[in-house]
Amino acid sequence: MADTIGGLIDKLITVDTKMWNNQEILYEIRRMSFDEFKERYLSDESGSIDLWTSLSKACDLNVQRNDLIDEIDDRMVEIANPNPGSIRASNLTQKKYKTY
Repeated sequence: MADTIGGLIDKLITVDTKMWNNQEILYEIRRMSFDEFKERYLSDESGSIDLWTSLSKACDLNVQRNDLIDEIDDRMVEIANPNPGSIRASNLTQKKYKTY
């Protein structure tokens, strides 16, 4: 059975919260000088592993977040469309794209 809108929004809030908490490392890095960064994350393997783990997790959570947003958009179109055969949901939503 497919998730309800409420279930999808709950999942989105959970992923957003996990992203928020995981990105604290980026704000910590932003406040560091380059020498402090090298000392903390590049001086030994454990620091590099910590940094890689956090960045990998942030990327994975962002993909989950975008997928949930797209699923919520599609579900909202399904709910709002009184005649599903007349207009395809894909014509009413625009998928995100990266500009980098």
